Amino acid sequence: MGLSQFTINLLSVLLLVLLHLLLGLSILRDRNGRPGRIGVVVGIIVALLLLDGPFFVIQVLYKTWHPAFVDTIWEVIWFPWFLLQVNVIFYAIYRGIRSMIAMMKRYRRTDEHNEKEPPTRMKNNTLRKKIATVTDSVVREERPARRRFIRSAALALGGVAANATLLRGANDDEDLVIERVKIKVPGLPESFRGLRIALVSDVHSNEFMTRERMEFFAARLNELEADLIVMPGDFVHSRVRQVYPFAEAFSELKAPLGVYGVTGNHDYYTRDIDRVIREVEDAGIHVLVNENVKLRRGKDTLALLGVDEDAIYDVKEYLKRTDTARGAIDNMVEGVSDQETKILLCHKPYPFEEYAALGVDLMLSGHTHGGQIVLAGSERRNMNVSIASLASTYISGHYRSVDHPNAQMYISRGVGTTGLPLRINCPPEITHLMLV
Repeated sequence: MGLSQFTINLLSVLLLVLLHLLLGLSILRDRNGRPGRIGVVVGIIVALLLLDGPFFVIQVLYKTWHPAFVDTIWEVIWFPWFLLQVNVIFYAIYRGIRSMIAMMKRYRRTDEHNEKEPPTRMKNNTLRKKIATVTDSVVREERPARRRFIRSAALALGGVAANATLLRGANDDEDLVIERVKIKVPGLPESFRGLRIALVSDVHSNEFMTRERMEFFAARLNELEADLIVMPGDFVHSRVRQVYPFAEAFSELKAPLGVYGVTGNHDYYTRDIDRVIREVEDAGIHVLVNENVKLRRGKDTLALLGVDEDAIYDVKEYLKRTDTARGAIDNMVEGVSDQETKILLCHKPYPFEEYAALGVDLMLSGHTHGGQIVLAGSERRNMNVSIASLASTYISGHYRSVDHPNAQMYISRGVGTTGLPLRINCPPEITHLMLV
């Protein structure tokens, strides 16, 4: 991967600052089309304080230190802040189109003037520029007030339409997609062929993910009548108290082979991971903390492994030394033979190749939210334009290991959100996996 999550968050903020500086310079210009001193100063202040201040707090400060009060502030300001971002970009596009039209008209008037004037009188470039400037200013002064009103009204209506279209495109629970995926696992025991696994990740229980919404997702999971239900992390968003509505909503999950989960980074943001695990387990969800369980069907067994969020990168040390200082990976693979089919629950998808080298046949992950706000994408071409794509090539869907072709991974888009509490071009997902 190369870059830490902190670096990626910081880069995303700097890119947004740069974008707003450019937009500010394009909007705040003098009459000659050049950025004026006032425009530069105002553009910097607006970009850094009004537009990018909240994003800096969320992406850098919150995701590094996770103070609880930031959650409260963000819950209040996210909607007007997001609309402000949209309107600034919309207005900049409007000004850019308007400038292009004015430039085309100016060149057309100059060409028409050149055709009327004798060639000998048009050799002076300075005179030609003065004539064009005077002509342009006269045209502006003679523009009727009615045309200005129509232009302002069109801009306002366009802004309303843009906001409405964008918000309409934001996904909600009604856009939930049940992804039905078949994965061929080489060496899968005969008794486990056709095994149905229901996967849901990144619930993020919080003020936006209410108990009612979580009950909706829990009901959809039970309707799948899967043999096994798995939840690879981020049960809550950042506070311990958020685990209680989560536990109540998902306490009715039922599957013949059990319900299992692992912790995610947001579960650790609570600074009381033991209580989170305890409450989740009291709800009937077995949290695998660097351990494995043997699932049985007839005479066949299948190993389900779970790695704790705090230990997912310990696998690198294990591959080098066949043991680890903390013993996390050692304990996870204890009693599992090389011949057994192994399914791993790991919140983050990034160390996929390492776990493939460890002998994992199928890794189930979340964390990326599928990009959450996807500017452009194509599932067929495996293309995703979002902040998540800066962190890794693993965003969502089905992947196969480069170095170990038999090893595979599936990443869920999840159902919750982080940062902005909305999804664009990225609907929430519950996955119905069938192993064949």
